[in-house]
Amino acid sequence: MKTIFTLVLCMCLGIMSAQNAMFVHTATAGNISADASYISHPDLDGNPSAQILVSHNWNPPGSAGVYNNNNTGVFYSNSQNQWGVYNESGAAMIVGSSYNVYIGDGDVVLHIADLANQAANPVYSIINHPDLNGNPNARIVLTTYFNPNGLRNDHPYAVWYNNTTDRWNIFPEDLVNLPLDTAFFIGIPDGNVAETTHRADVGNITGNYTTINHPLLNGDPNAVFVYTHNWGISGGSGNVVLNHITGAWYTGSNWAIYTEDLAAMPEDAEFDLMIYDPSLSIADSSIEGLNFFPNPVQDVTNITANSPINKV
Repeated sequence: MKTIFTLVLCMCLGIMSAQNAMFVHTATAGNISADASYISHPDLDGNPSAQILVSHNWNPPGSAGVYNNNNTGVFYSNSQNQWGVYNESGAAMIVGSSYNVYIGDGDVVLHIADLANQAANPVYSIINHPDLNGNPNARIVLTTYFNPNGLRNDHPYAVWYNNTTDRWNIFPEDLVNLPLDTAFFIGIPDGNVAETTHRADVGNITGNYTTINHPLLNGDPNAVFVYTHNWGISGGSGNVVLNHITGAWYTGSNWAIYTEDLAAMPEDAEFDLMIYDPSLSIADSSIEGLNFFPNPVQDVTNITANSPINKV
């Protein structure tokens, strides 16, 4: 069956056949099972090959603010045919807690911390990727991933750049040996989303949080982003260990990153962000049977397609 739309006084068209790749998921009584919350999204349901990143969002619109002082990771349930976010500690998932989710589009890769990439110091796992090797200015976002080897990984993580080996590394902030064979999704921004690095300093720190100044985030409680602590380059001024679980929250005017246990935010801590940018979200259409007429458009255009069009 064809889907037909008629648009009046249309100046330009952008057509998408899928929902936004970055969105907010909220854990509810209906989607929670023990320590996990199942995510429902058309690009994730029945898609075990998806690669996703998550960050805790304390107060998306409609939420009064819910803490989750647990390290969180993602997993795919073959029985439910759904992805989920879960507490690595095994603690019950908190009703009302929310998570920013990013579905990778070629810019998220799998990293397994096996012996082949273990550093001389077993606290670190070396990332080997052509877009990162020799690139100390790269930005990276991490999420732990349960499935490949069925391993929990209950540690807060950060990345750092070794300027002797010219490689990026993953390390647990509590500085224990990184558990072998645990897995991570690594986001490497490539133009699908906006990216930035935020540094906590005396001008933007208030108690346990640091306020972010970015045009895509300022004044927008609906903004969505994922992030990771970046320890920095060896010997840099931002070499701060942040052994605390963190989340994002909207202050009423700006977004901020905060410590879930209310510990003071350390000065010089840096965070890499991947931010949803509406101007980057409309890609070339691949909708089967897409046709529109007349062309050029004057007052009215008709659009037909063999599959549903979610947004015009």
